[in-house]
Amino acid sequence: MPVSYLFFGSDEGAAATAARKTFEALSEGSDGWGNEQIDGAAATADEAADIVTRAISGLQMMNMFGGRKVIWLKGVTFMGDSPQGARSETVQAALEKLAETLGHLPEDTFLVINAAEVDKRRTFFKKLSAASECKEFSKIDITKPGWEAELAAMALRMAKPMGLSFDNDALDLFVHRVNESTRQIANELSKLDVYLGPDRRKVTAEDVELMVAVSRNGVIFEISRAIEGADSRRAVRLVNEQLEHGEQGVTIMRAAIVPTVRNRFCARLLMDEYHLDTGNYRAFESALNRLPAEAVKLLPLKKDGTPNAYSVFNAARSCGRLTLRKARRDLQACAVADRQMVSSGLDPRDILHKLIITLTA
Repeated sequence: MPVSYLFFGSDEGAAATAARKTFEALSEGSDGWGNEQIDGAAATADEAADIVTRAISGLQMMNMFGGRKVIWLKGVTFMGDSPQGARSETVQAALEKLAETLGHLPEDTFLVINAAEVDKRRTFFKKLSAASECKEFSKIDITKPGWEAELAAMALRMAKPMGLSFDNDALDLFVHRVNESTRQIANELSKLDVYLGPDRRKVTAEDVELMVAVSRNGVIFEISRAIEGADSRRAVRLVNEQLEHGEQGVTIMRAAIVPTVRNRFCARLLMDEYHLDTGNYRAFESALNRLPAEAVKLLPLKKDGTPNAYSVFNAARSCGRLTLRKARRDLQACAVADRQMVSSGLDPRDILHKLIITLTA
């Protein structure tokens, strides 16, 4: 059994959860007197060094009542590349000393660490990781195609122990309202769990609308939904709110509007040409994977090079009475607006308003 465990990464919630479970598992059966939780948040390099020194002292001290001793250094903020962290020679020296201490621990003594950023270039990390069971937790990259399916799978995994399930529309809305942090996803699922009560376990879109907070990415999705639903007033209001909060017009257009219009065009074209069934996601995904090479070129791709079926499936379901001719005109309107946004002196608000009216007409 390892004597130390290091959990870190951009998904702080997942790292903290893994550390808590490990701490609880190691503590099980002990009297608890030898266990200690040390807050790893430090504002300065000196504070960081003091925290590490306290952890080392705790590890070197025998449990006065005998038995197992577990120390959890939690929420460490000084292992990343910052002036009060890994750039500081004081902090580096303290962490290297901690790593060396792990090779000489008293019997039945364990250390658990969870941290956000860790500078993996430093000597202390190499020593710590060599002496520890080490696991990195990274957030899903929502700038990469295919992130929706990854986030949906994560949400379903986290919901299963609560006995929660989702309608298709509810899951789609949930995925686009939350961000990629497991901590926020867990919080929102807990809210839904309490709201539904023990007698109702299936989440509907109405439940998500009511209970789940909208992240920045969620606002982008809400603009897309308003355009898909031909709700020009809601789309204009959401765009105005984003502009007033300092968002750039070109960012709004390329993040919220252009992908929506492009995906709907691709979906409409493929539905007309290959008669794709939009009633079931798995069947739709299988049909996309069987498309000829010239059709696959139209599809957005995930980072592994396979078609991003999730986004096309959602676009197909929103097409309704949209004709291919209208979808093509919408795509052309986006191209014109994009050129105006970057090469003319027109007000971005006016360009976006005009584009929204055109798309929802």
